[in-house]
Amino acid sequence: MNINNSKYIFYAFNKKWKSIRECCKYYEVRYGSVMSYKRIHKCTAEEAIAYCRNLKKLGIFYFKKVRWTDLKECCDYYNINYKSLCTYMQKNKISKEEALSHYYQYYKYNRFTYNHVTYDSFAACCEAYNIKSVCVRRYARKKHFLLRHAFASYLNYHNKRKMYFCGQEYITFTSCCRAFGCNASYVSAYAKRHGISREEALKFYINRIEKQEGQKIDSRTFVFRDSIYHDLSDCCRKLGINVSSVYGYMWRTKKGKVEAVEYYYNKKMEDYFEWESVLYSSLSACCTKFDVSLKAVRNRAWRKNCSIQEAFRHCLRRKQSLETDVFYYRGDEYKNLKECCEKYNINVQSVHSYRFRNKDSDYDEAIDYIRKITENRQFIWEDGSVYESINSFCRMKSISVSSVRDKARKKGMSLQEAAKYYIERNSYD
Repeated sequence: MNINNSKYIFYAFNKKWKSIRECCKYYEVRYGSVMSYKRIHKCTAEEAIAYCRNLKKLGIFYFKKVRWTDLKECCDYYNINYKSLCTYMQKNKISKEEALSHYYQYYKYNRFTYNHVTYDSFAACCEAYNIKSVCVRRYARKKHFLLRHAFASYLNYHNKRKMYFCGQEYITFTSCCRAFGCNASYVSAYAKRHGISREEALKFYINRIEKQEGQKIDSRTFVFRDSIYHDLSDCCRKLGINVSSVYGYMWRTKKGKVEAVEYYYNKKMEDYFEWESVLYSSLSACCTKFDVSLKAVRNRAWRKNCSIQEAFRHCLRRKQSLETDVFYYRGDEYKNLKECCEKYNINVQSVHSYRFRNKDSDYDEAIDYIRKITENRQFIWEDGSVYESINSFCRMKSISVSSVRDKARKKGMSLQEAAKYYIERNSYD
């Protein structure tokens, strides 16, 4: 049976529509939600659209047959990145339900199950088994295997590569040779030439090194700064050093293990920052705690050619003096600069930045300039209400700021007229 839909017309809200979907798109409600509500409650499409529009105004939405009032709470429940979802919604100008459905399907598709355990992704599964996901994918392409089959096969191969020597387990034969300071390729070649096992060849090389150096080699212990570790890997792990970087440094400089670890340990300690006998993981962490600008500290150290500690001390004292000293602006007295800026709804850091750029300016001039810039950004509505910006107004009215700006630019109208158009469109006719 052939059905001609070209003459189909849908009437809703005293208007003609080519289809229900077109009406849903116009009012920015999800077509699937409308049809689902219409089917469950046995009502007309117009009533279903009106219901969904009302929910949108109240900030209520349905996802997976569950009623939600907070989008972030819904994202946390389904393990979806809230910020990424909001960016996706703004970029594609779609509803919450459509964005959630897209991300839910994406995460559902990317989940990986192995041995009756479900992981967030294939990479997370590989990490749980200490395997590089890149190697498994390369193995799957080479053997033309499915990812699950390739993972099981590669895991079996990976387990076979493990080696036990002197009562210790090593991930690979190469890591075992490294632990004893031997070249894995030389050991393998020696084993092949003499028709012996690699373990016997490794013992031969260890004995030869012991004779040359006159001391016994024990890979199971590593001493660094009077501390005894299980091995080099254990030492690097506890000190927060990359063991691969240590081996790379040894190969490049032809130096020993202790010298290589010492080099990276000193390099790591340079990143720490000490202030008032307290050691911070970085300068950034210290600046965050004391609410001091990291950029200002680094700029001070660079301009004055002083140490980071001296620059931080200067910035901290400057901040404290501004917070405690009495501040005067246009004849009015304030407790400090921050209180003055809060009264005029301007950013304290913006005032400091202006004075830094204009060396000859004073605080009065800086505050006047920032106030002028802030007032130019303000958005005044028809009823005389003043908003901080067009962005804050659109957020309050639940309309898209990008749509308002596009409408104003394309139609040559003001932002107020464009905003009024979208507010009227979202309201009941």
